[in-house]
Amino acid sequence: MKNADEFQILGEGIYYWSVYEPSVKCEIGCAAFKLNGGLVVIDPVPLAESAWKELTADAPLRAILLTNGNHVRAAVELRKQYPVPVVTAPDTRRDIAELKPDAYLFPNELLYGIAAIPIPGATPGETAFFVPPGVMVLGDAIINTNLEVGLEFLPDKYCADSDQSRASLRKLLDYDFHTLIFAHGAPITTHAKEKLSALLNSNS
Repeated sequence: MKNADEFQILGEGIYYWSVYEPSVKCEIGCAAFKLNGGLVVIDPVPLAESAWKELTADAPLRAILLTNGNHVRAAVELRKQYPVPVVTAPDTRRDIAELKPDAYLFPNELLYGIAAIPIPGATPGETAFFVPPGVMVLGDAIINTNLEVGLEFLPDKYCADSDQSRASLRKLLDYDFHTLIFAHGAPITTHAKEKLSALLNSNS
């Protein structure tokens, strides 16, 4: 996977960058958050050295979170460079071959205020992360790769149980968020919860 050249600022302390990955024919995205004076990265995509130095100049890397076992990406390289934990939900650990996670975030626990929300039925170990005060980070369960179509469920052929995945996603509506960040596709920074609700209700 090649490096992203730069990052976008989606809001105060909220960062996003992506690269086009020919093997999956879509953008591969990454989120990062400055929390309590440190940086937490979710599903890390390689970032150009100059941009990385800018991002971490006043906020050292504190933790790496993974939404599922398919999203190790640059985590191996980052952990070689920085003594920080790789954190997953418990169900994700068995699906990661490239490294062994250092810690697990259970549904009732918080990491720098971040909450893990299991999404059974999608890809193995699928987990969403809610980052206060209003950001939801998704793995593969929902994609946003076609701007004309908008939000879409992960195709059934990639899901362990598509009906269970879509039912599980309804848990996200219990949280108050305005921004959705995806592993695949452009972020949504306005009316994100309403757009997610519309997608879920279209399937009911």
